[in-house]
Amino acid sequence: MKRKAYSSDLTLKQLTRLEPLIPDASPGGAPRTVNMFDIINAILYVLRNGCVWRDLPHDFPKWQTVYSYFRRFQKDELWAAINRKLVRQARKALGRDPEPSAAIMDSQTLRCSPQAGIRGVDAGKKTNGRKRHVLVDSLGLMLFVLVTHGAIQDRDGAKLVFDKARLRFPRLKLVWADGGYRGLLVEWTMRVCKWVLEIVKRCDDVKGFEVLPKRWIVERSLAWLTRCRRLVRDFEGLPEVTESWVYLANIRLILRRLDPS
Repeated sequence: MKRKAYSSDLTLKQLTRLEPLIPDASPGGAPRTVNMFDIINAILYVLRNGCVWRDLPHDFPKWQTVYSYFRRFQKDELWAAINRKLVRQARKALGRDPEPSAAIMDSQTLRCSPQAGIRGVDAGKKTNGRKRHVLVDSLGLMLFVLVTHGAIQDRDGAKLVFDKARLRFPRLKLVWADGGYRGLLVEWTMRVCKWVLEIVKRCDDVKGFEVLPKRWIVERSLAWLTRCRRLVRDFEGLPEVTESWVYLANIRLILRRLDPS
């Protein structure tokens, strides 16, 4: 049935770019009867509008079907894999090397909804919730995200991110971060990852807001995430589900950049 497009829908051109990255139906089972374009647009509707699965509009496939595809792809780490491939495409389209050589590290603490799972108190921000540790490239595109309880220190979260990211981004040599990452982490990053961790310090003489070199890029990326209502707060029972939503938000952003219409 032909339906009227929602603002969260991808265009046919964007969906065509995404299609080769979506796996075919598993062999040996029942043939796939749903339109994967409708499944992807339904998932993006939840991301953009922040509704619960059961409140998906009736002109999408059944919410149980949409949710099962989202969770299956999340467990297979497909959203992270699609994100990596699209980041490479976006960088190449701008004349950059597909593999980044520099990145920016930061974290974001958000409150959890009552039904969410593990959480902890971020003493610095005095917030009981979860922390998103993100690594973005110099364009602000998401390279890696790790979601933990809010009580973990930024330096400890960065170690977890760096230890996994170093296997995925072989060309990476330089990471910028704020003062919260200074100390022994600088030496650990060089010893374990062979990266230079450069701390971008705030000038002590400046009062109020100050735009810091390179640091504003990751702050902008975190602001991009909150344009998706599903990411304004952490609603998920599992941290890895939140990570998938972050990758999906970045996927949506890249597709709209590569194919604006």
